[in-house]
Amino acid sequence: MSVGKKGRILVVDDEYGIRTGVHQLLELEGYAVEEAQTGRDALAALERRPFDLVLIDYRLPDIDGLTLLQAIRSREFDVMTCMITAYANIETAISATRQGVDFFLPKPFSPEDLIGVVETLLRHKAVRQEAEELKLAHEASLLELASEKSQTHSLVENLRDAVLVVNRSGEVALVNRAMASLLDSEEGRLLRQPAEAILSGERFTPVRDALATPAPGRTLFDMEIGERQYMVSLSPFHSAKRDLLGHILTISDISEIRRLALEKSRFIRTMIHEFRSPLGAIKGILEVALDRSLGGSLDAYLPLLDRAEKRLDGMVELIGNLLSLSRIEMEKRGGASTRPIDPTPVLNEVGELYRERVQARSLTFAATVEPDLPGVCVGAEDLRIMLTNLIGNAVKYNREGGELGVRVSRAGGEARIDVSDTGLGIRAQNLPHVFDEFFREKRPETREIEGNGLGLAIVRRLVERASGRVEVSSTEGAGSTFTLFLPLGA
Repeated sequence: MSVGKKGRILVVDDEYGIRTGVHQLLELEGYAVEEAQTGRDALAALERRPFDLVLIDYRLPDIDGLTLLQAIRSREFDVMTCMITAYANIETAISATRQGVDFFLPKPFSPEDLIGVVETLLRHKAVRQEAEELKLAHEASLLELASEKSQTHSLVENLRDAVLVVNRSGEVALVNRAMASLLDSEEGRLLRQPAEAILSGERFTPVRDALATPAPGRTLFDMEIGERQYMVSLSPFHSAKRDLLGHILTISDISEIRRLALEKSRFIRTMIHEFRSPLGAIKGILEVALDRSLGGSLDAYLPLLDRAEKRLDGMVELIGNLLSLSRIEMEKRGGASTRPIDPTPVLNEVGELYRERVQARSLTFAATVEPDLPGVCVGAEDLRIMLTNLIGNAVKYNREGGELGVRVSRAGGEARIDVSDTGLGIRAQNLPHVFDEFFREKRPETREIEGNGLGLAIVRRLVERASGRVEVSSTEGAGSTFTLFLPLGA
């Protein structure tokens, strides 16, 4: 790695905000960071000086990330690679892995996720470099490498991926804790055992087949174990004289990558629908007005224009909520505020915001804060957004002349905020889904109520960022109570 730094990293992304944000975050962690906006700039930077890790965006202005990966591998740069992309799907992940990428990180990702991936990949690089050094010093057999009390063994032991080294005789020479757990065994019991014997069972049939007829180079394939998805890598291990010493088997859990890809696809499909539906309605209204289908009087078109304005207001609100979700994902957990605040001014502000709508629906609104309550450890803006969404829903989904209450109290070492209403309530089977993005209960009573299904998703993410939790209880036809539990100050 680079002298005086934890490592040298090249960030390749044409989005200025992402590129500079990642740059600043990694510099704060002690890494030496450089930027490139295009694939050609990245290759030029790699020619100028060595890097330990390259973070590559899939969509670049000149060449795509897969082409850049291929160029990096063909020029044999000694560097780890990680693809970062908002276009995450299974096919892209598999294609990137086949091009030799070391990790695949879908956007949006949290700072903790990015730092964890960087640390893991740089540990991988350290393991690989030290393994090469030990290989030159110990050509006799991989069993000597397994018994070497070195930093390599310690690093391999703590890798998240399952690692198994098989010598030329087909015996296990090195195994880490993750692989032993995957095999439902202990490391000591696996050493020097025939690999074919410990990889028994139908679930490991593809691995046994690969070991039985190994390819000259690296072999990659997928397999399933239970409900988990894995990427398997089998690579030959040679001495300095190019004699085959054995094979390194790595099994990586890619279930989370696939889950994120599926969620991303669902999210995008839903978002497209949420935009296309109002745009289609607005286009139809404009066509009626432009064709003067209702005659020459402006009064005939005013109701249609009013409907178009409401549709546009809904789209503006949707865009605002999407930006809020993106901002929350990019900010650090707990990063909004660590100073305790008094919730009363925020509650009064939100109550005043909804005063006219509460009066218009003849609702009774009561808000109380327990006396001498310590400050709540949450950002004032985050708390305002939470209460705005919860109180707004309590107003929208309440019955005429109903009741709406907010109570802030102490619950052990936490602040408890209850927002209750006497409205439509939520069906029991839908309660587990109310915090999902774009979820809206489909009932005749809710058909005319405006909303995009993102408010409660934002509430949940803000609460979790403050190291709290949110709960809901509801009875159909009788009302709902949403409860926030947030840390209290000392």
